Amino acid sequence: MQDRAPLEDEAQVFSGIVKVWRSDYGELLTDSGVTVPLVTSGYRPVPVGARVTLVARKYKPLFQIDRIVDGA
Repeated sequence: MQDRAPLEDEAQVFSGIVKVWRSDYGELLTDSGVTVPLVTSGYRPVPVGARVTLVARKYKPLFQIDRIVDGA
């Protein structure tokens, strides 16, 4: 029996304000007030305070970004 990959199959869309964005980790404060931890490796820097919408999949316990839909 193979172990499941830590990356979940279903993608989710989040919109909100960037609280933290480093080369490998970020946090998005969503419009509903939830802070979503993100894996940001491989993505261009996004300024703190920027409003973005992104598509991500849960990468236990963080979310791996699939793509940034709009924003800075």
